[in-house]
Amino acid sequence: MMTGALVNEVEPAPETVARLVRAVLLKSLLEILILCLVLGIAGFKYFNPTIRGEIMQADAVSVRGWVTNPLAPHDPIQLELVIDGRPTAIMTALEVQPGHAVSALRRGSEHPFEFSFQRLPAGTHSVQVYAVQTTPGRTLSLVPITRRSETFTLSPGR
Repeated sequence: MMTGALVNEVEPAPETVARLVRAVLLKSLLEILILCLVLGIAGFKYFNPTIRGEIMQADAVSVRGWVTNPLAPHDPIQLELVIDGRPTAIMTALEVQPGHAVSALRRGSEHPFEFSFQRLPAGTHSVQVYAVQTTPGRTLSLVPITRRSETFTLSPGR
């Protein structure tokens, strides 16, 4: 009399199990590395303020300098001028102009800019230029083109 069918169960060899576990772990590690690479590239492109520049001259009636975006060297860059903490003017820095050809060859894909405004009153003033950057969700962010604002003092007689 048979009480049940006996099935010969074969257990995999320990080295086979170890190889399968290693393969699954390696696959998971590769997926994590690919995900990190994709997120790193997206983060660098959209959230790293790569826009750089320099305020070359700031006085009572104007601010001049250059700005560059290495990720899009030929695209115009929208700029906002802030004087003493107040937004003062907006402009677009276009492609390098002929008068700046020598400096462009020396420094690369820089866009010159010049803000002109009504004469500032006597006293100490700070100026900063921000690039208006758009991220994929159409979120606007202001990125300073320099690490520090430019500060200067105007005497009453000037």
